[in-house]
Amino acid sequence: MTQLINLLSWQTGPSGFSTYVQRVIPGIPGLRLQLDIHGKACLIPFDQWTPNAPPVAPGRFMRLLQRNAMVQHGQRLEPLLHSANVRPEVIYSPFFDALLGFSRIPQLITCHDLTPLSHPNSRKAWLKYRLWQPRHLACATRVVAISRHVADQLISFGMAADRVVVVPNGIEVVRPPVPAPATEDLLVIARHDANKNLRGLLKALAIAQQQLPNWRGVLRIVGRGVVASMELQRLRSALPRPAGLELIQELNPAQLLATLRSSLALVSASLEEGFDYPVLEAKAEGIPTMLSQIPVHTEFHTGSSLFFSADNGGTSFSCALRRLLTDSRLWWDLSASGRELSLSLSVTRQQRSLCAQIAELS
Repeated sequence: MTQLINLLSWQTGPSGFSTYVQRVIPGIPGLRLQLDIHGKACLIPFDQWTPNAPPVAPGRFMRLLQRNAMVQHGQRLEPLLHSANVRPEVIYSPFFDALLGFSRIPQLITCHDLTPLSHPNSRKAWLKYRLWQPRHLACATRVVAISRHVADQLISFGMAADRVVVVPNGIEVVRPPVPAPATEDLLVIARHDANKNLRGLLKALAIAQQQLPNWRGVLRIVGRGVVASMELQRLRSALPRPAGLELIQELNPAQLLATLRSSLALVSASLEEGFDYPVLEAKAEGIPTMLSQIPVHTEFHTGSSLFFSADNGGTSFSCALRRLLTDSRLWWDLSASGRELSLSLSVTRQQRSLCAQIAELS
């Protein structure tokens, strides 16, 4: 069976999409279709591929297409496959991206979320998902949703239920869990995007600092755009204890891991997510999590996380934090149950499920 893995939308830089490719695709057989260093589509055999994102395309036009996940429209793919004598029986894309010129070949594509429809960062993003992504859904034979929540959204969007399959994301657990809390600090890993609700989180932090005067921990937010945001800087200045918030543009992987493992808990205040990788990553390290009460969080993390209101989380956030600070047994229980969840959602399980879906379509 000739499988083609469509990686044309893969871009360099930290993102959940890139993490998905680097974790999952090494276990999926097939030719890789992606850009080379010259900005041209190329085919890479399974045993020669490495999970390093392609560089930014050198040409201005191709860079534009790359930024907007439309690389396939600047490439001549039919001649490329013909010259390599490749006749794919099935195409898999880890992105929400069908090859529109190959509708006769069965295609499996991945929908990570439909967040731009409910919490867009720009009108362009909303228009793309509302008007352009339906073409990709129409071309795809089957769509992988990374949670039941995303599957429900796809069906509401007009996708037939029998064309949607749920394959949750997985993680590889590689280190022993943290044995005990090292600090009272909290960590947030989030860009300053509309769905991440950092504005609401800082308002909740202000209430927590007022209601918990003995808590001297630091809330650290690590993500693109947080340092440059004048709004977040203004909210920081208005806190009862401004030194209790650190806004960090970026940490290297070793620094981020050390910061995570030294934190009391990881916090996600999102209003909408398709899966939320950082939550599972924290649980793999034995770090408890405090989460907004949204569908995808309750789908996976009920019983192994503390929850607070996503819309008006000030008081409930303080209550959750107080419980974690004062009940050492609770910290241990959340650490153990979170670790158990991360072990059950393995990358190997995810890869096997995807391979089974691909085999069904071939």
